[in-house]
Amino acid sequence: MPKYEVIRPWNGVKAGDVLELSDVHPALKANVRQLGGEAAELVPATPDAPTPRRGRPPKAEDRAE
Repeated sequence: MPKYEVIRPWNGVKAGDVLELSDVHPALKANVRQLGGEAAELVPATPDAPTPRRGRPPKAEDRAE
C-alpha cells in the first residue's frame, strides 16, 4: 500500500503523520502527499525527543533594572 504524509491535519490526525492508504478519497487528496522511494522508509532519529518550550519574554519593568 502506498504511504501518504499528512500536510493539513484533520480530526484525529496530526500534521506530519504517515498513513498507509489503498486509495485516497477526493476530499482528503488536498490534505496528503504521497511518499515515494526512500522517504517512505525514513523514521525519526529521536521520536521521543521533546520540543523545547519557550517561556514568556521578560517584562519591560524587569529589563529596565
